[in-house]
Amino acid sequence: MRSQRLLKLYKRRIEAAMEVLSIVLRERVDDRDRVRKLLEEVYRRYALQPIRGKAWPEDIWDKEMATLYAVAKYALGLDQDEPDLFRSVFGVEEAYEEAANVILSSKQSAEEKVKLVGFLLGGSLESNTLARVFRVVTTESLLGFRSEEDVERLLREAAKLFPEHVDTVKKYARYYIALKTAEAIAAGLVRDRVTKEAFKQALAARIGLDRILPDDEYVGYIARNVYSVPPRRLRNTLSLKGEAAGGRGT
Repeated sequence: MRSQRLLKLYKRRIEAAMEVLSIVLRERVDDRDRVRKLLEEVYRRYALQPIRGKAWPEDIWDKEMATLYAVAKYALGLDQDEPDLFRSVFGVEEAYEEAANVILSSKQSAEEKVKLVGFLLGGSLESNTLARVFRVVTTESLLGFRSEEDVERLLREAAKLFPEHVDTVKKYARYYIALKTAEAIAAGLVRDRVTKEAFKQALAARIGLDRILPDDEYVGYIARNVYSVPPRRLRNTLSLKGEAAGGRGT
């Protein structure tokens, strides 16, 4: 069960997703491109950024559809109540989550998993596609619909199953640790540099891959831009240089 402090962080994001989904249901919007544009419009009105690292890729709003998917499926049950509409809009995320569940499964051999994941994802597995598989499960975890252990185990298992993509797994793991550390700072669960460092180290140890610790600048960027953490709190918890430390404020 997630703490109330953490869930409060995502209240406005969930409210924005609910507003988008209410339009989708009311107007029977089954075109993914239109839903994505609605998502962008509503987020801008709520002054929300997509969940992200430093990059702003061209497909960032398509990636943020993972938030709508999680809310639609696990908060509203639209996959059961409106299966055709749900599949039209979220078929991409359904495939990503199914691939993640295969990776996490204990019922198939490693060889069977690799083949099935490839089938679900349309053939050859690309780095961006694998990262989006991780993103769906991460988003579900952030919003309280999955456990953190699922994300950690997914990264470990993916590194074993797809050694050719180990750099992608490590890059995502580094981002995930930065995201979770920024989240903990925003929620007030991490209040000083010693606790912050212990938090990062513990999460990296649980994931179990080497060279995945993010630097404090990366954590600070996410904390400022995704979670709107004020400069003073960043200075208290992170070792930042120059402009990264932010200006005055509380």
